[in-house]
Amino acid sequence: MPCRIEWRPSRWLVGALCLLAGLAAASVLASGLPDALKPMLAGLVVLAGLARARREALRAPVSLVWQGDTLVVHDLAGGRHRLSSPRLREQGPLLRIQARTAQGRRWSRSWWPDTLAGPDRRRLRLAAAVSPRSGIHLPSMAA
Repeated sequence: MPCRIEWRPSRWLVGALCLLAGLAAASVLASGLPDALKPMLAGLVVLAGLARARREALRAPVSLVWQGDTLVVHDLAGGRHRLSSPRLREQGPLLRIQARTAQGRRWSRSWWPDTLAGPDRRRLRLAAAVSPRSGIHLPSMAA
């Protein structure tokens, strides 16, 4: 039975990237660099961090269908892409799925707690447990 999950950009991640941009600029200003370089480097750091946050916020939502060892991605434009070797990794409250495109490139998406509800998180973990390459292994209930 296929598992269908929606992915959208996380507001928490965008906020965290903006916060990190500000903290990185503050660390440049507090560093031992020459005073003439500090404002310029701090500005560059903020711009780079905000550009990364903007890029993350503008990522298009997708719908994922996971069945066995195949992951199919449906985008808003009606495009459909088949990915191979999907793996789900759980890193604390974050879930990250990684796969390979037909050209061999890496593809990944992460779910933060604000983008994936508990029942959907469980469905995704169960789909991963069925996949032979998954990094998630659910405990046996036979104990």
